[in-house]
Amino acid sequence: MGTFRTLTQGRLGAALGVILILALALFLRLYHIGWSFSSNGVDEGVMLERSLMVSHGYQIYSEIPCDQAPLAFYMGAALGSDVLVLRSFVAILSVLAIATSMLAAKKLGNTSAVLLTGLLLAVDFALLRESRLFSLDAMSASFLAFSILPFLAYLKSGSRLALGVSGLMIGLSTMSKLLGVLGLIGMLVFLALEMRSRPVDRRRMAIDTAVLIIAAAIPVAMAMVALGAGNMIQGMVLDQGHRGYDLGLKLSIFAFFAVNLAYLVPLVQARSLWKRRPEFRFLLSVSFVMLIFMIVQPLTFLHHMVMLSFPLAILAGVSISRALALRRAPHGNAAGFVGQRDRWNASPVVALALVGIMVSAGLGIYGLAEQNGSAQAYYSKLVEDRSSPGQWIVSGDPLITAGASRLTPPDLINVAYRQYPELTEAELESQILTYNVSIVVVCYRLNDFPGLPQFLLDNGYETPDGVFLWYHPVPEEPVLNLFENGLGPVTIFYKGTNFTSFASPA
Repeated sequence: MGTFRTLTQGRLGAALGVILILALALFLRLYHIGWSFSSNGVDEGVMLERSLMVSHGYQIYSEIPCDQAPLAFYMGAALGSDVLVLRSFVAILSVLAIATSMLAAKKLGNTSAVLLTGLLLAVDFALLRESRLFSLDAMSASFLAFSILPFLAYLKSGSRLALGVSGLMIGLSTMSKLLGVLGLIGMLVFLALEMRSRPVDRRRMAIDTAVLIIAAAIPVAMAMVALGAGNMIQGMVLDQGHRGYDLGLKLSIFAFFAVNLAYLVPLVQARSLWKRRPEFRFLLSVSFVMLIFMIVQPLTFLHHMVMLSFPLAILAGVSISRALALRRAPHGNAAGFVGQRDRWNASPVVALALVGIMVSAGLGIYGLAEQNGSAQAYYSKLVEDRSSPGQWIVSGDPLITAGASRLTPPDLINVAYRQYPELTEAELESQILTYNVSIVVVCYRLNDFPGLPQFLLDNGYETPDGVFLWYHPVPEEPVLNLFENGLGPVTIFYKGTNFTSFASPA
């Protein structure tokens, strides 16, 4: 605590602390970003392959089946659809969001709050995990973080320009992933409660609400004009409504708080925080709307929970900094509000924060230390070396195809377990024949189609020696593969391609 206290004293110490925390956040995200660390199943590969298809002129929804918001795919296409480039883009975006959150904490607390907010977010394992991937959740959460600072400025000054900027960021968050709309709902809940509970100019507040909604709708309206409103609604909303309820996945909520114990502090102190400042009520409104949705939605994965990271980290940073101040304050100070009971109540808060930081940082450091070359990158290189850009490739993990910069038949990009309509073996086989697919990498989900290998052999495909291709040394799968499935056995079937060598790709 002595070093932390030194960093919070004086501008130079505070500036040094901010630089060190942001450097830590950047290092944790960029260190061997192409290697095996953790994954969100096949989701990243699906998003990367869609971006690659968009860069080749295919349009989301009308030509590529898609159950997600469109912004990430067009940004990915604009950045070349390269795996490392897009992962690095998300990593840097998340660090900028951390810096923005630290500025937000400065408006609500002291230097300690700023540094604590930054540290919590830098090592937040769930956020770190997504920030090292081309993750829609990390992108959406980052734009949500960008919306918080201007909204706080609006609360202080009443600036509708700041409110409009906040709404625009929420619109970009929603267009990155539909979960971003929860941020807007949280803001609207907050404004409605303020109108109901405090003497405010209701006409002005109604106009402000309209400004927020219109600003948030601008990115959505632009996308609908370009891609078709019906297509977007079908993909983003209706195709998401067929997912079954999986109670076991609610463990993701407990896992998120288990690695971020400090985030429990503002939830436990919600009642007292609610009474203190409208800024706290705003952040709590957003947090509770999101948390309630995570509890009631059919499927909740760990990567969904990062939407809560930024608002909770800001609140936790402010709350813990106050607890630190209470512990350091002399007994019976001039303000008369710090007594032995206050000091005792502050101790568990500080302890919870320290344990949470150690747990989350420990997981992240373990993952970075134990990671190795990615299995998907290994097979991507093999496929790239033994095929040409004009050939169609199908893989049970689309990250292999995307890493090789090869196209997949549009209906076979999404091979996730939970999708609508569900992928069938008949549809899979039909698409392979229709597109005259050159290479089929049977792994992950494709291992669940027992008739596929024989179908491929019957239709002129070969597999070297007819055995599972576990090349040596065996490539590593993610070392922290929480709640997800690995590649499983990998068998490569080829047709009309140069598979003369089975040595490890250079």
